[in-house]
Amino acid sequence: MGKWELHRFYSKDGVIRRHMPPTAVYGRESLRSYLNQYGSVYIKPNYEHQGAGIVKAWKTDSGRYTYVKVRGRAAPALPSADALHRKLNLRNRPIHIVQKAIPLARAGGRPFDIRVMMMRHRGRWTYVGMLAKVAGAGSVITNVRRGKGHVLTVSEALRQAGQEGAAGKTEKLKELSYRICGRFDRYKYSRQIGIDYGIDRSGHLWLIEVNFDYPSHSLFAKLQDRSVYRRIKSIASSWRK
Repeated sequence: MGKWELHRFYSKDGVIRRHMPPTAVYGRESLRSYLNQYGSVYIKPNYEHQGAGIVKAWKTDSGRYTYVKVRGRAAPALPSADALHRKLNLRNRPIHIVQKAIPLARAGGRPFDIRVMMMRHRGRWTYVGMLAKVAGAGSVITNVRRGKGHVLTVSEALRQAGQEGAAGKTEKLKELSYRICGRFDRYKYSRQIGIDYGIDRSGHLWLIEVNFDYPSHSLFAKLQDRSVYRRIKSIASSWRK
């Protein structure tokens, strides 16, 4: 199941839908419409994960259009969304999606999102832990390995971002994650799901991605407190018994 299929699948749940960024199948018309409506978008390969192939595109203050791939400088500005579409040249490639770019809260001046790890333990979904993934310098993605970022505890990331009500936000993240896992059970059986959320600068939670194919365990080993990592490994080892 790719990003577009997951978007359609979870859009059927009204509670989850309120936390999903506007998303469409990428094409000339959807790119033009989304840039005119939202100003800034992400273009993502439907079947890639871990930040692979992501492009951020936006409309400049002067009404021109530019983009950047993962890390680096923005490309020379183009006169129209159609010119940008031609430059990206995605027409003959596998399906992509275009998604409103959420203005993520920042820790240390860099955007971050939150990974929640859910695992099936003794037959039931269990919340295991969460952390914040902070984008590397100049990166448009929060994937730690590909974007040269780092991890923080969620409480520390929220503190640096000046976000109030950290306890309430973490409880809401857990609540949404249980709902997402319960809904996913209707599609297929999985033992572990890593769910990525963004928090915008006003404090609203956004569902960014649902990783159900081998979500990273090693992310949690990067935290100073490795207790969540040890629990992840303990639960995973219990599946082999």
